[in-house]
Amino acid sequence: PLVPDLRFLQVVVVFCVISAYEVGPGPISWFIAAELFDQPGRPIAMAFASLLSWGGKFLLALTFPPLLKLWGGYVYLLFMAVALTALWVTWFRMPETRGRSFDDIAEEFRGAEALPLQNNGDFNTFK
Repeated sequence: PLVPDLRFLQVVVVFCVISAYEVGPGPISWFIAAELFDQPGRPIAMAFASLLSWGGKFLLALTFPPLLKLWGGYVYLLFMAVALTALWVTWFRMPETRGRSFDDIAEEFRGAEALPLQNNGDFNTFK
């Protein structure tokens, strides 16, 4: 064979990628939930963040093989679009918490309570 047996190297690279994720962007959902919610609401926020994190990983593992078979290498464009959307939401929609107390952050969210959550139709949305 022209290519040597690289199974061991493939396993090492997969472990490196998973490790890099877990020390990099993996715990961000925990930090966000801890910074945006006060003590009474924090447990349910952490549980919901964990549910979304693990649920997203489960959906990724479940849908990746069929999508790879269907789209081939272009499947990574879909994941790139999702990652860019998450970056946009984080950059433009998440409140800045650096150097701010929880009360300041909570006050910013209290300003959102004045927004009507229901329009004239049957669909609940922000106006």
